Amino acid sequence: MIATRRPVVEKFVRAYRRGVADYTAALLRKDIHSKRTSDMKSHEAATTIARYVYPDRVESGAATVEASAYFIEPQAQLDLADLERQIAWHKLRGWVDKNVTAREVVDLSFIK
Repeated sequence: MIATRRPVVEKFVRAYRRGVADYTAALLRKDIHSKRTSDMKSHEAATTIARYVYPDRVESGAATVEASAYFIEPQAQLDLADLERQIAWHKLRGWVDKNVTAREVVDLSFIK
């Protein structure tokens, strides 16, 4: 896909980064006590997500989305060191060839 349709992949990466920024701005804001805030902005975002994830119960689904929002790095930056740790964990179990590195798994040309 990268070799034959790189512009499509680049467009996806840009859209993903914008989506992550919107997600974190709406669902991961914290108050002065470092507690996650919930307001109209977070409820609107959660409702939008719930329409796709819980189409049969959007309102209660929105509450679930809001309560279970998980951390995403706000700029959607790749943690290459963490990826190396994960690969090492898989290598110890024999699930990944011992010569595999994170740089072989990820195309770093998309990272600015």
